[in-house]
Amino acid sequence: MSGSYGASPFPPLPSANSTNNVNYADVIGNKADNVLHGPWQSSLYQLSGYMSYYHVHSPSICYPRDADPIILTAVNDALTWSEGAKVEIIPAATITIPFDIHWIILGNISANGNYVIKIYTGGVGAEVFWGEAAFTRDTSQVRGSQIPLQGPPVAANTRISASLLSGANNGETVAVKVYTHSYP
Repeated sequence: MSGSYGASPFPPLPSANSTNNVNYADVIGNKADNVLHGPWQSSLYQLSGYMSYYHVHSPSICYPRDADPIILTAVNDALTWSEGAKVEIIPAATITIPFDIHWIILGNISANGNYVIKIYTGGVGAEVFWGEAAFTRDTSQVRGSQIPLQGPPVAANTRISASLLSGANNGETVAVKVYTHSYP
């Protein structure tokens, strides 16, 4: 087969260091880019490196900061796996840049059993599920641990709360802190 296949279906590459956001090629960027405009203004190549570097190298911070852990309490009723009350861990406007939660630090687990902690974002009465982690305490384990947790980035100034569920639902308690990392 000979001849031309016609015009390219792809938009032209943006000029080097462009901050346009007209089509997907603008977002992907030009491999000749050499200027970093900062978050939300740079090409995907630059932004990925920028965000990865500063996220990995930002300090980890545990909340509540410089204070005792928050106590979560499971429901005390006959129904197993009922969700306990949502308790605030990070008040709104505490973390003023985007962040995520990497770990839940547990202590003083009150009784042997199986548990789930649910994490929420948003204001009181308007909480949105963010993620969860399961853990167990038995007679041979230390009554504290750290549990990895993964979820989407959290917007700056967002309130974080948590609840406890138990397989026994006898009003068990656990002391909780969350380990966060921020984005630039």
